[in-house]
Amino acid sequence: MPSADEILQKMRELQERREAAAKPLVEVLAKRSRLLEQLAELDEPYGKAYVDAEAAGWTAEDLAKLGAEEPARRPRVRSRRPRPSAKKADGQPSTATSEGSSPAVTIPSQDGSAAAAVTAGSTASA
Repeated sequence: MPSADEILQKMRELQERREAAAKPLVEVLAKRSRLLEQLAELDEPYGKAYVDAEAAGWTAEDLAKLGAEEPARRPRVRSRRPRPSAKKADGQPSTATSEGSSPAVTIPSQDGSAAAAVTAGSTASA
């Protein structure tokens, strides 16, 4: 039967061979990771340049003939409209009550004159 020292020595040799076999993989993984990060940094400017080329009259087919692939993610187009806020302009919260009742809704009349306040769920008289 082998001694504890012999078993430990065999274990170390086995571990050294495994580490030696994994070393090239670890080096390639590190290099691959750096390259993927660099590629990701180019996604946004590439997408913008592609969209700009299309806006200038190039078709996707034309760009493909040049070797330009359609970008995986197109850049977002920002809306020029302001976002609606959760509060009214005077800083008051919405008219809904904490009791769960429906808020009053103002409905203009057909002739455009007076408006009637109607609670949601009820019917307005015509």
